[in-house]
Amino acid sequence: MRHLSYLRVGRKAAAWRVAAPVLAALLLVIGGDQSPTIPGESFIGAPTGPATPAASPVPPSWEFGTVPNAYSMSLTADAGTGRQPVTASWTYIDGLPGLNAQIDSWLLDILDAKTAPAGGRYRPAMALSTPPGRAPGPGTTLTAQPVQASGTVIVFRETEKDTAPDGTSTLTAGTVYADTGTGEVHRAADLFRPESLSGIRSLAAEAVNHNAGPTPAETTLSDVLLNDDGAIQVSTARPGIKNLESAAVTVTVGATDAGSALSDFGLHVLSQIRSRAPVAAAPASPPGLRHINCDIIPCASLTYDDGPDPKTTPQLLGILKEKNVSATFFMQGTNASANPGTAKQVTDAGHTVGNHTFSHPNLTKLSAAGVRSEIDRAGAAIRAATGTLPTFMRPPYGAANAAVQGAVGMPLILWSVDSLDWLSKNPAVFVPKVLKEITPGGVVIMHDVHATTIAGQDELITTLQTRGYHLVTVQELFEGTPLTPGRIYRSRPERQ
Repeated sequence: MRHLSYLRVGRKAAAWRVAAPVLAALLLVIGGDQSPTIPGESFIGAPTGPATPAASPVPPSWEFGTVPNAYSMSLTADAGTGRQPVTASWTYIDGLPGLNAQIDSWLLDILDAKTAPAGGRYRPAMALSTPPGRAPGPGTTLTAQPVQASGTVIVFRETEKDTAPDGTSTLTAGTVYADTGTGEVHRAADLFRPESLSGIRSLAAEAVNHNAGPTPAETTLSDVLLNDDGAIQVSTARPGIKNLESAAVTVTVGATDAGSALSDFGLHVLSQIRSRAPVAAAPASPPGLRHINCDIIPCASLTYDDGPDPKTTPQLLGILKEKNVSATFFMQGTNASANPGTAKQVTDAGHTVGNHTFSHPNLTKLSAAGVRSEIDRAGAAIRAATGTLPTFMRPPYGAANAAVQGAVGMPLILWSVDSLDWLSKNPAVFVPKVLKEITPGGVVIMHDVHATTIAGQDELITTLQTRGYHLVTVQELFEGTPLTPGRIYRSRPERQ
């Protein structure tokens, strides 16, 4: 295997003695001496008008929809007076926490920079009451989506497009490589041996800038795809000028040169892309534990106490299914024992369960042994009915003191919004109360044993979703926040 710095004409000919013919061959592939005609892209001076960002060509082995356990997210964040909004759309892959964390970090860094006051932090409230998309115009558009997938390799492209009021835009992009077998996540530069980076970069840079028009592009190796023939596609953004957008310029480095530069990781990626194999799924998360970053998306957790009830709980489950909502049920042990089939319906539907004691006493009036008995008996009853042992609890009436906190042996999940549904028994009263008091990260308490509570759920959930809330389980709401036994939690803490 030869070093990239020496391209072969004869066996011992140095690359840079013949760089011009090599580059000419490259340029011939993407348009020669004429105005380049990369599919889907226009250039300065072309008669078709302003350029638009174009995705790099994707090898035929990839088809969107073949990536298992993928689910999409989106938001539009209001940056406040004098600043432009940020619109984002991205895809998570269930079972790849490293990839999801990479996407989250990328999004939060940009959201902090674009929406928050100097030195401040983005808050999910900035994404409330804003439409999921907007017409093209000034602002920032972020995307993180799979663009290539085969075998154990999934390739994501992260793009940031910033558009100024005068129509000028800048575009940056990078590819991220995730392996479903190992869970590892790599940047595009990891495809190459360190000593080969400068040679590949130089080779691509001359070809890119030849095609970038009067505004040269700054070539990096941040956005790279491997073709299944062994060639690499290097994409870089040409800066926009007034009333014209930035565009991605893509050049191809042939298989011979690219292959000699690949690292062990790059060779692994190439073998997977060449295999054209179905994408190997990473182990999926248990129901109610799918990754949702509530530091990015406005989240709230709907919780229901005192069930299960054989009549009202199944009605509620039907509404939650229709609205695609995950919720948390704090079950009484007596009701779980009396209605095991209904309790099992709750967990089978993907919702999570919490311990609400066995007989619903005021725990502050019991001894430590009495508290433990209530918790243990409820846990045993719920596990017998559902196959699941709750890992957190809610004290009846919210009654907890230091003695109770020390005796329960698990986190105590209270609430930030009390619907008082049990008191009014009137959706016209408790639904507006919840809507007025709820904020991102909030926990709402209701009761699935009252028909009047069930009657208000459609309106409540529809309104919350329209406002931009993502309704999640307690575990999803507090993901990334360790829940300590004996501590009380009412809502997700703000990111510091």
